[in-house]
Amino acid sequence: MKRLVVFLSLLSIVGILWARAPYTEIKVGYMEPKAAEPGYLFGMNMGRMIDESLSWSFEANYFQRSYRKETTIYRSETQGGITPETKQLELDFVTRIIPVFMKLNYEHPLGGRGPFYVRASGAIGWEMVWNNEKNYLEGYEQNRFYHGFGWQVSAGLGFEISSSANFFVDAFYNDSRAKRNQSTNDRGLPTWEELDISGFGIKAGVSIVGFGW
Repeated sequence: MKRLVVFLSLLSIVGILWARAPYTEIKVGYMEPKAAEPGYLFGMNMGRMIDESLSWSFEANYFQRSYRKETTIYRSETQGGITPETKQLELDFVTRIIPVFMKLNYEHPLGGRGPFYVRASGAIGWEMVWNNEKNYLEGYEQNRFYHGFGWQVSAGLGFEISSSANFFVDAFYNDSRAKRNQSTNDRGLPTWEELDISGFGIKAGVSIVGFGW
């Protein structure tokens, strides 16, 4: 983890020294992690241009998937003709994933100076997973936290909607195996609990040039 922080810090310093115009991307998307149910994500990507095609940036995303099991235990009908139901909550599970990346991005117009352009990016970073489980039937609650190195690649298309704003759609692949409870067993061998959150997804959003840090 310390080596990753040092590496990202060095990349940031180099990026600032060679940076040009800032930009900010706001995006929403959908991801299908292998070890969790599919869900929606929200993210922000902030960076600076290196030249007319390359840029570097920091991106943070928030993914959440919830599951609730409710059952109806009583249904009645009032004189006014409505039928209220009494329900009980049995299970309440929430999975949250927050990846933080350092990215190198590429953009190039299609057909010369047309409004469409292709996009691609590569990223490395750290991914964190929180899982909260409440089982009201059996009367227990459990919280799990996983973290680990991750990388992501993406490719997509953009469309210029004004002189300083673009709309884009990207397909991406995220690769990460977050861990927890790292220790050794009675034979002295390293052990850990692992959660594979690798998977494909899609993002869409708006990029604003000139806005950022």
